[in-house]
Amino acid sequence: MFSNKQYIDFIEKSRLEGLDIVVVSVVKTQGSTYAKAGNMMLINNKGESIGVLGSPLLHNKFLEFSKEAFKSKKTIYYENTPIDKNSGHGVSEYIIQAFFYKDEYCALGKALNSSGKSWIRSIDSEEFSFIDKKENKFENGMFYQYIQLPYSILAFGSGRHVEPFISMCNLLGWKTTVIDMKIDNENVKSADNLIELKSLNEIFSLDLSSYNASVILSHSPKKDDIYLEALLKSSVEYIGIMGNKTNMKKKVEKFSLQNDKRFFAPVGFDIGGNTPETIALSICSQIEAKKNGKI
Repeated sequence: MFSNKQYIDFIEKSRLEGLDIVVVSVVKTQGSTYAKAGNMMLINNKGESIGVLGSPLLHNKFLEFSKEAFKSKKTIYYENTPIDKNSGHGVSEYIIQAFFYKDEYCALGKALNSSGKSWIRSIDSEEFSFIDKKENKFENGMFYQYIQLPYSILAFGSGRHVEPFISMCNLLGWKTTVIDMKIDNENVKSADNLIELKSLNEIFSLDLSSYNASVILSHSPKKDDIYLEALLKSSVEYIGIMGNKTNMKKKVEKFSLQNDKRFFAPVGFDIGGNTPETIALSICSQIEAKKNGKI
């Protein structure tokens, strides 16, 4: 639900300004639709919004619905059916619900602190609850939505080549952390967190399992091996390392990684580009594919 950090940032910004928020959630779709069940759009009472659920016409419709929800304080159910039946577009169902700053956003505020649970909402009332299960469904007038926090990326290295990678991760809404011995802040100023090590061995005292994916971009054989050793002891689901094919084959042999499904080296898909930006794209594409079970 909160897998894109930009939604959390939007809520925090609205909270700091004392603004109320409407959540527009896709609860069910039939046929071909732009946004699938679970996708959402947030709108505050200044008319600012985040999230895309479809066409400009649909976007403006939700802006109008948000005004109604703020005023009535009641959940609105809406079904969007294409006017032209030959358009190839499907049917989408939504619930539009307001959450108020004075109530600390009520259920929405509680959802922010309920990662790993599912939020259950009624389309007919303000009724809600949380359960300790991963559920994403809409049945009997109840919408079940799994609460997942942003995908977390750990990047080793802070050279200039790292900045495009961090920028692309940010665009995808992933939470970014850069770790290095001596961090060049200018190159990684857009990262969410920075960890500067006092010694290489300090890496073994950190809980790396709190990250979903990691990419070693340090360009240092000595550092690379130590970072890789620490990552292999963790439960990080994706471990990528930048380097030439010959050196990567040596790493596979040295660490016995022939059958390790988490290890990707050289990191990234071969998309034919060689600029820092295309390399960042190739890495993020591979991480996204691994995240979605495509590789």
